[in-house]
Amino acid sequence: MRLIKYEGLGNKFLVVIQDTVPKNSSQLAVSACNTENGFDADGLIFGTPSSSEGIDIHMTLFNADGSSAEISGNGIRCLAQEIFSRSDKRSLQILTGSGVRNVTLNNLRNDEAEISVDMGLVREGPELPLLDFLHHESITIVQAATANIGNPHVVIEVETLDGVDVAAAGPHIESLWQPVGINVHFFKAQNKAEFSMLTWERGAGVTLACGTGASACAFVANRWGLIEETSEATMAGGTAQIELVNGKVLLTGKSRRVEEFEITL
Repeated sequence: MRLIKYEGLGNKFLVVIQDTVPKNSSQLAVSACNTENGFDADGLIFGTPSSSEGIDIHMTLFNADGSSAEISGNGIRCLAQEIFSRSDKRSLQILTGSGVRNVTLNNLRNDEAEISVDMGLVREGPELPLLDFLHHESITIVQAATANIGNPHVVIEVETLDGVDVAAAGPHIESLWQPVGINVHFFKAQNKAEFSMLTWERGAGVTLACGTGASACAFVANRWGLIEETSEATMAGGTAQIELVNGKVLLTGKSRRVEEFEITL
């Protein structure tokens, strides 16, 4: 099996293009993504053919802990880059666990690409507990809200991102939504066009970026009146551009092909 390692704004994924998803994919994700004995990734993505009309490829994603995930905004761009590199297409219809997403290639040069994804409609997320339950000693909460963009998120506006202990506060907050879990984002707007965020991802832990999370943060912050419809999200792994149009989110960011590995199953 050939694993192609990609990086999207600091998120690392192993992409596999083949006819079927192996039965042991969950265990494979755990071993392949392992930092010490594997290839150090946040998730394992399989791109397989789809029998549905108009669909270019089917995306199946497993987190580093072996759990399945509906979608990843950075992961889908990494998968798309691999498909774009193999064809002359400039747009793709990719079937995910959250439905079909339209993906557009803006540019591709050598191993780097800029790709836009129509992330679809944002819906209300799971019920929010009392803010007291979200409390952690490393954060001072201003307000919070949940959103669902194919996967669940909680967006927490904090007074400052300085000193936030994501590795401790993240799992504490996520535990309030067990057994399903939730992606946790600590958010701070710089102005009406820029915001910063720190992320604890369900199934992956502390990550350098989260595309669906940036989309959820932009949607929630716009509803709070903190940012405009067009904004830039700054994450530890880089920046993404986000546009809100009629309740939908357009996510644009860069991705990079890193290296390839061959493994024997």
